[in-house]
Amino acid sequence: MAAGSAEDEEESDRLFSALWSPIGAATVKAARLRPGAHVLDAWCGPGASAIQAAEHVGPLGVVDAVDLAESSLERGRARAEAHGVANVRFLRGDVSDWPAPPGGYDAVLCALGVSSFPDAAAGTERLLSLMRPGGRLTTAVWSRTALDPLTEALRQALPPERPGAAGAPPPADPLRHLGSLRSLRDWLAARSLSFVEARYVPLALPADPGLLWTLTHTRFGGLLDGLPVHAVERVRRRFTERLLAEGRDTIDASALVGTGTVRRVARPRRPRGVRPLQTAYRPTGSAPRLPTPPPPASSTA
Repeated sequence: MAAGSAEDEEESDRLFSALWSPIGAATVKAARLRPGAHVLDAWCGPGASAIQAAEHVGPLGVVDAVDLAESSLERGRARAEAHGVANVRFLRGDVSDWPAPPGGYDAVLCALGVSSFPDAAAGTERLLSLMRPGGRLTTAVWSRTALDPLTEALRQALPPERPGAAGAPPPADPLRHLGSLRSLRDWLAARSLSFVEARYVPLALPADPGLLWTLTHTRFGGLLDGLPVHAVERVRRRFTERLLAEGRDTIDASALVGTGTVRRVARPRRPRGVRPLQTAYRPTGSAPRLPTPPPPASSTA
């Protein structure tokens, strides 16, 4: 989300308020964070969920907000300072090998960040390994049809800058199969989580070309890599023209938020009527009574 001009900076701020912040709020609400909790916000971006999480855990809690993009971390630090939030730490690092604190995190948030892992399932298992038993994982993913018009508009706008782009399939969302409540719940349950819940977060963005281009560039910016600046501007112009021709008022940007609890390791229960095994060093029955020793003989001078 690095901005190259004051206009880009303004669009990024608008997108934060219109999209990232509401999804971050829904993620934090589902997490049900307790005061004093130690929280990891994985792939935190510019802090949409991290800052709100820090407010929920209070001054005795702390949020470690981790991401690889220093530009996003800088925005997060600036927002936290502006809101007077001092218990969030924006840290540069790879979540894939991030160390767990002693005892593990009380909660882990990953709002729209699971797709940043090369393998979403393995990455999520990694997050679970950072948590204490009884800790809570909360993740957000796009709903199945969210942002589809943007994907198609970009695919049509790329030619002739990318020959063959028009006939290529649209950019794949690796988590599209999780885009329904049932599939998200089943996927979390398969991670051995208990008390799994999932909720739908309806959200619509105004069909503002500048706002939607910023979002598209954030999600699919890799398709523009290597293009000269003037070529990117031509793609943007065709992208804008296509959106305006469709006459849309809003774009669906709905998300799903799923949560589950890391299972505690319970002690095995002894079936009723089964007596515990006696150990070799543990005597059974009453201890034998030893004979009373005779009193010592008195001596005469």
